Amino acid sequence: MRGAAVYASGSGLKERTVIVEWPSVDAAKAAYQSPAYQEALVALGDGVDRDFRIIEGA
Repeated sequence: MRGAAVYASGSGLKERTVIVEWPSVDAAKAAYQSPAYQEALVALGDGVDRDFRIIEGA
């Protein structure tokens, strides 16, 4: 189903929205799961409440 979240994590707070377009859902998942992004999440810690979604065809 287009527009449905393929992956989601976080609390669901919608205070700020950043949209990144990837060539495919697989590319978006690979970026999220990349060692560099995972290291960044650890470095940032719990200083902010994040909500992350991968949505096909938004």
